Amino acid sequence: MLRDLAGWVLGETTDNLLLLAYTNRAVDEICEALDSLGGNIREQYLRIGSRFSTAERFRDQLLSAHTVNAGNRAELLAILEPRRIIVSTVASFAHNENLLAIKKIQRLVVDEASQILEPQLVGLLTRFEHFVLIGDHRQLPAVTAQAPELTRVDDPDLNGIGLYDLRDSYFERLYRLCQQHGLEEHYGQLYRQGRMHADIMDFPNRYFYDGQLQTLAGDDPEHTHKQHLPLLESKVDLPEPWRAALKQRVAFIPVRAVNALPYQKTAPEEARLVAELLHYFKNRWAAEGKPWDPETSLGIITPWRAQIAQIRQAISEAGLDPDAQTIDTVERYQGGAREVILISCCVHAGSQLAKLVNLSNEGIDRKLNVALTRAREQVIVIGNPDVLQEDERYQAFIDLYNAV
Repeated sequence: MLRDLAGWVLGETTDNLLLLAYTNRAVDEICEALDSLGGNIREQYLRIGSRFSTAERFRDQLLSAHTVNAGNRAELLAILEPRRIIVSTVASFAHNENLLAIKKIQRLVVDEASQILEPQLVGLLTRFEHFVLIGDHRQLPAVTAQAPELTRVDDPDLNGIGLYDLRDSYFERLYRLCQQHGLEEHYGQLYRQGRMHADIMDFPNRYFYDGQLQTLAGDDPEHTHKQHLPLLESKVDLPEPWRAALKQRVAFIPVRAVNALPYQKTAPEEARLVAELLHYFKNRWAAEGKPWDPETSLGIITPWRAQIAQIRQAISEAGLDPDAQTIDTVERYQGGAREVILISCCVHAGSQLAKLVNLSNEGIDRKLNVALTRAREQVIVIGNPDVLQEDERYQAFIDLYNAV
């Protein structure tokens, strides 16, 4: 969408465009999308930021690289004038906002806007004639250090403009206000997604998106589109007792910890199963002649740093290289995707479950939503059902996908 919007601005208007995102990874992806426009696009955009936080292939697009020899304002203007698109993170642009004093930019588009707190954004929006915010408030919100009781807003006047919690993004508040006042012409939703297989999409669609999501193929009764194809029969012997789980696109494997303490943030049994499944999928990739890429093939998500270390140890003990595998928390996976996602829940008590769940104002578990929707082809959730079933969303997931 950003690619098409940028192409339209360049081809159909004389406006300049500022493209912002919250993370450097998202800015890299925006640059990738711009490059796909082809032609002389690299002569029409610049990126603001540090070379150390910029993917190597985009470093020659950095503003600092182009202006290093600019000795005066006229030379700087000569560099900026033909560049109609500026790309940056919100944080980097905040340190370069004086750019707006020498170059008129009419349009602003902010990606990942649901992860940006209101004070970081509202002042900037007033500097443009037109702005578009892109985000998903059903996924992980902006990061805040304050406890909920310190961010709750009880002032009637502020409540009247939709401000109830300072942890909410401006994106979410604006979206709610548009819905409440019937301003349908001011917001829209993308319904078609091209990442997840239809079977993986089904649970998030039912429980998080009100049944509005569709695959790119839409209705596909013949199951010919890649998002509707059945899972191929594995050429590798399936490990017992997980055969049923590995024949499904989405599965829950119950693992009950032995003598675990309520506050314990490791689950050795889950870690060993993750290592076994990793070994299986690597063998399966090899048998099918597919190249294994740690950045795209498989990802492992778990809530605690201690469990990350436990999984790394289990992978090492299984004879595999833990450094060649991405093992991280769900927060670090937001915005990314893998062919296969393994989720180690690692909860032993209800108190831990409360930290595993992140509910929105609509009752949507944003962490579970992000974790499940990182997968393209297959997702396997591992955990203790006795604890997880205390949450209604995990209860529903286990009821649907328990493979053992």
